Amino acid sequence: MALPAEIANSYLATFTLGLIYGSTLCTSECLPYVTSYIAGIGADFRKGVTATFIYNSGRVTAYAILGALAGTSKLFINNSLLLPYQKYTLLTFGIISLIVGIGILLKGEHSSSACNGKNCKPLRLWRLTGRFETSAFIMGLSKGLVVCPPLLALLLSSLAFSTPIDSFILTLLFGLGTALSPLLILGGVTGWLLNKAPLLSRWTSRIGALILMLLGVSIIINAITL
Repeated sequence: MALPAEIANSYLATFTLGLIYGSTLCTSECLPYVTSYIAGIGADFRKGVTATFIYNSGRVTAYAILGALAGTSKLFINNSLLLPYQKYTLLTFGIISLIVGIGILLKGEHSSSACNGKNCKPLRLWRLTGRFETSAFIMGLSKGLVVCPPLLALLLSSLAFSTPIDSFILTLLFGLGTALSPLLILGGVTGWLLNKAPLLSRWTSRIGALILMLLGVSIIINAITL
């Protein structure tokens, strides 16, 4: 069954909006966290792209959740609820970034002390499997739950649609659009460049972890003073 033209055009416009936002502001906002994480885990190009993809998957999941909530419970229709929500989600993102940074730093120190020069393994933090970066997903999920202005406008406009599924689809399309951004390539390039200096990998890992921790602390301070 064909979609009504108005809805079909809204889907296309939303996906396009995601592409535009993902290629500009979204990339600049997420890049410091992604590159710090990639440096911390000592990723190469492939692992850098993978970690970025998983981070983006967390954001897309968060957008879809918000869309579903907006469609079923009219979330954010009351502006008085938005500020407390933003404060607590921002605080959560800051705490998670800080914890991930601390975890990377502690993991790096443990790996360095346990390494005998012959049997060193790459840094792996909180993985469900050898290929899934759980912490990258959690960071992306917590970041996505902090509502950006384009997403807020989309959530509010989606309330005009007759069925809750439309809000879910619109936010999902928006998230997919933002995920198809230069951030994927930049994440891979970061891993590739850092991998060119293996003798400095221990220091780049520490620096990446420390930067992520500082970013987390700054977000926490921002959330408290919001």
